[in-house]
Amino acid sequence: MNINKMKSIFAKLDEINYALLHHYEEIIGHNLTPKQALVLEHVHRHSTLLVSELASKMNVTPGAISQLLAKLEQQQYIVRSINPKSRREIFVTLGKKGTDLYQAYEKVDQKIVDKYYSKLSPGVIDQFEYAVNKLHAIVRSEKGSDYDGLE
Repeated sequence: MNINKMKSIFAKLDEINYALLHHYEEIIGHNLTPKQALVLEHVHRHSTLLVSELASKMNVTPGAISQLLAKLEQQQYIVRSINPKSRREIFVTLGKKGTDLYQAYEKVDQKIVDKYYSKLSPGVIDQFEYAVNKLHAIVRSEKGSDYDGLE
């Protein structure tokens, strides 16, 4: 493997991310920590999760996740509710600010697709998808304590 080629690819990806960052200014204003953002991403992807499921997905203790959830709930990013079928279980869903955040993400993502990605040919998009899926599969297969995927 050519390390210089990989460094060049990483540099280009960073450059793309920096160039697109201004599109996300509204979202950046939410001032979420990386762990809080990850909690919201899990809840967004699954619509509803039990606190225990969320703790497991994030590889943290129920106590640690409860602290994160308390702050997010206080700020109206998430809502916790008791499972009526099992009062010992607590559901987590997106709250008003969490829903607003993901609606803002959708608008920005669509704007970026329309402005930039739509200029790529279908063949290039297929190659890009193949490369990303291949890398994702490699990372998942090697996952250990350093993989924090959004399964």
